[in-house]
Amino acid sequence: MSKKLKVVLFLSSTRVGASHLGTGSWGDRVGSQMEKCLEEAGFDVTVWDPKKNEYTLLQQPLHLAADASGFPKWMKDRKLELDSADAFLICSAEYNAAMPPALTNMLDHYPPASYRHRPVGLLTYSVSNFGGVRIQPTLKAFVTELGMVPIPTIGNVAKVGEKFEADGTLKDDNVLKYFRRQASELKWYAEALKQYKEKNPVAAENPEIGGS
Repeated sequence: MSKKLKVVLFLSSTRVGASHLGTGSWGDRVGSQMEKCLEEAGFDVTVWDPKKNEYTLLQQPLHLAADASGFPKWMKDRKLELDSADAFLICSAEYNAAMPPALTNMLDHYPPASYRHRPVGLLTYSVSNFGGVRIQPTLKAFVTELGMVPIPTIGNVAKVGEKFEADGTLKDDNVLKYFRRQASELKWYAEALKQYKEKNPVAAENPEIGGS
């Protein structure tokens, strides 16, 4: 393929400032490292960070609004990024054995048709020994309901606070190897599905079907 495949990398944390665990969000550090690995794999990466595009608490998704003129332009531009993406990767924290509300709120603003029939990589992290594995079944069910196709390799970073230097530099080579493996596998699925869809176009769908 001559053009780079496009991937949207979803971050999940809105945490800022200092805590007893350090300054800022661990998700920024995990996400930044995965972004580099996706670029190394040959993707054109767009990052969605709920801290930078501050989605209000969902009252009406874009596709179900009777009048979408009141939605901000940046939100409509973001839908175009979804529609043109070849793949997705979700970098999710674990909050009390649950997905971060900022993540689900952000994705729920858009119709399932904007995600459907594209592969998605799932990457979770936490400061505990579990690395977010407790939310992986729920996260997988969530993205499947939106129409994404989860790839087999699901990543997790346990004790995330021990994996990075204070400046955000990753200090665990095993984590880096796993990130690269996941990025490479995501590219394989993105290429395979894109080539298949070019030969076998997906039937037109009602964008309002699914989601709420």
